[in-house]
Amino acid sequence: MVRITVILDNILFKLGGFLNPKPSSSLTINSNNCRVKNQSSLFLLLTLFTDQPLVLVSVVLGLLTLALATVLFYVYRSKSTLKIRYRKQEENNEHFLDQINDLRDSLLNKEVEYNHLFKLNSIYLKDIQALKIEVKDAQMMAEEADILKSNFLSNMSHEIRTPMNGILGFSQLLQQEDLDRDMQFRYLDIISHNGTMLVNLIDDIIDISKIEAGQLPLNKTDINLDDLMFDLYTFFNEIKFKQEKEHISLRLLNLNDDESNLFHTDSHRLQQVLTNLISNSIKFTDKGVVEFGYINKKEEKLIQFYVRDSGIGIPADKQKIIFDKFRQIEEGSTRKYGGTGIGLFISKHIVGMLGGNIWVESEVGKGSTFNFTMPYDQIQQKDNIAKVFTPIKRNYDWANRHIVIAEDVETNFRFLNAILSQTKATIVWKKDGEEAVNFCRQNPDIDLILMDIQMPKIDGYEATGLIKKINPKITIIAQTAYAMPNDNLKCIEAGCNDYISKPINSELLLEKLDPYLREGAKIR
Repeated sequence: MVRITVILDNILFKLGGFLNPKPSSSLTINSNNCRVKNQSSLFLLLTLFTDQPLVLVSVVLGLLTLALATVLFYVYRSKSTLKIRYRKQEENNEHFLDQINDLRDSLLNKEVEYNHLFKLNSIYLKDIQALKIEVKDAQMMAEEADILKSNFLSNMSHEIRTPMNGILGFSQLLQQEDLDRDMQFRYLDIISHNGTMLVNLIDDIIDISKIEAGQLPLNKTDINLDDLMFDLYTFFNEIKFKQEKEHISLRLLNLNDDESNLFHTDSHRLQQVLTNLISNSIKFTDKGVVEFGYINKKEEKLIQFYVRDSGIGIPADKQKIIFDKFRQIEEGSTRKYGGTGIGLFISKHIVGMLGGNIWVESEVGKGSTFNFTMPYDQIQQKDNIAKVFTPIKRNYDWANRHIVIAEDVETNFRFLNAILSQTKATIVWKKDGEEAVNFCRQNPDIDLILMDIQMPKIDGYEATGLIKKINPKITIIAQTAYAMPNDNLKCIEAGCNDYISKPINSELLLEKLDPYLREGAKIR
């Protein structure tokens, strides 16, 4: 307020000089007049406006000019301020836009990441669903395998106890004193047949372990198919009588009388497959015929074997699973036919290893035909005359030969001694590896040792090595109950000259020993 009053005083002073510059103006202010002196500038202004209207106009114009100047000043100042604020706002806007762009990029990245996570989540959900299905299938397979295992163990117990019952039962009957000779031979034949069944069962179990380990050996040679088929025909003609199925007609069909019949394959494994198929056909056929043979398909470079029967047949839904391990047409304790369910499984793998295929054609109530093929390169010609070979019983004379039987089981020794005593050789029994080593150290004239592998104190491998160090010229033939693929290699590596597995066939044993013990024989 004070500042405005001062400004007004200055304006009035300038206006007073402009309107009345002369001292003789009618307006005089006496400095001694205390009333006028003490009046405010505003009062003086009002008095002037009242007495002189021109002064009022001048004052108004001055005030307007001042107001305009003030307004212009504030407008200019506001413009500068606005420019500054605008620049700052632009900077803020640019910063805000940068933030918006960063946020947009971040959202885009989040969207990409979300889409990626969504896809991963979808994949994981699919994987989880697949895993659930796999777990469910695995659980079902495990339950099925558990059932198959139980059935297999039950079947195996039955298949082992059945021949054992025949062996033990008829062995007890042989002890009766009032038996005539014909009945004794009949009982002995039953014991031999059941023993063969038991050995075949053990061989099948061992073959399964070899197949699963990928160690089933093959030994391919040139064989005569006609001879092999005729041997099977002769063998099963005897078997069907022992199984009380003599009313079944067994036929060998040779459709290649004018064709070559020499074939390069594993004779033992081929015979094993045919034996399994013919045995099944006889077992599942109550009446009618069982026939088998082979067809030479030159154009396809294949030989197709077949076994045909008029038995019970196989349902369509069972024709594939019968080639699986432990699977049978009938399962459970109420089944009519015996068996372990491993014969066709082994046959399928053997045929596959030999480069062929196996399949079945069957109709329930009318019979089945099992077919399998094997490839061949070339089959040589032979005469059309069938050659049937029959074993010739030989007499072995090993007089003046000394044989040591290293065997810890007395019954095994008695069996070997009964076979070898017919050859006039001198037989010595040693019950473990240590006794055999000491005996050979004291008696350098030993010609041959039948060495059991599993014995107390010192096993057959170690005993063979020690004996070979004492006398390298001694012939050692390993005899063992083991039958794994590497057993023969281990025996040879230990120093054995040859190898024979239990149960020992008497004719095979004599044929194997003869090259080492006959007159003029040399150590190989």
